[in-house]
Amino acid sequence: MIFILAAHILRRALCRIAVLVWGLTVMGAAAGEPPAPVERYIRYGLTVQNTTDQVVPVAELWVCAPLQSTFHQYLRSLNVSHPHDVQIDALGNHLLKFVFSNIPPYAVRLVMLDATLSLGAAADRQTPDPADWLAPGPLLEFDDEAFDRLAPPVENEDPERAARQLFDWVREHIQPSAYDAADRGALYALLHQKGDCTEYTALFVALCRRAGIPARAMGGYVVSRNTVLHPGAYHNWAEFFANDGWHLADPLSGVWMDHGDSYVATRVVGTSDTPLGDFPRFRYLGDGIKVVMSK
Repeated sequence: MIFILAAHILRRALCRIAVLVWGLTVMGAAAGEPPAPVERYIRYGLTVQNTTDQVVPVAELWVCAPLQSTFHQYLRSLNVSHPHDVQIDALGNHLLKFVFSNIPPYAVRLVMLDATLSLGAAADRQTPDPADWLAPGPLLEFDDEAFDRLAPPVENEDPERAARQLFDWVREHIQPSAYDAADRGALYALLHQKGDCTEYTALFVALCRRAGIPARAMGGYVVSRNTVLHPGAYHNWAEFFANDGWHLADPLSGVWMDHGDSYVATRVVGTSDTPLGDFPRFRYLGDGIKVVMSK
């Protein structure tokens, strides 16, 4: 009898604890707390091929690895198949440099990268200085007089609300077009009212900066599970700074300050101070060499 009574008391206590935990979880969700970061495993490869019947003495390959640390991403581990040097450029890009010597005729080298990432907002991560992301530049030509004529006025003093107004304006006024390998930028999107993810992102970032809201364009992949990255899935989106934090905005896809646990950033868009230049994913040098991202 005593045993049964003790078991009954224990069961009631456990039920109360479960209800309390559930209630705290619901309260946290109702308060708008971001979901906890998730762990993702990704893999991608590049095929380096000598397309000639001659030995290629030297070939170089520069590859964008996942960014080491942003407000939405932390690189927990990175395994690479070949020896390489690591360099962080002025934009914060995490670059790997490979050098191949004496590649035989028609020979192939397969470079593989395996990364484990923590994705989702986390306040203790490294974040860029907002003051560095306010100026006009390539693809962000908001100093052109066309922006004085055609850009929307900003009606909100709160930067988050102002950014949302600009996000909605881009969504309403720009029409999606087929993928174009050429990056045409914010001015093109404003004048022609069309573009792919690159133009949507560039225009949103340009409008934010014009309004005094720090913003930057990002490149990478949208993933929902552990996966092998596909070259055709490369995507651009934006980050903007408001109310003491960086936030994700994807104007083409309609994603606003959400799904940070699904975006893998491999590039801060801009001109690199390394041989990568303006290339979004990788660049290679060497006569007779061809490099493609594996499918």
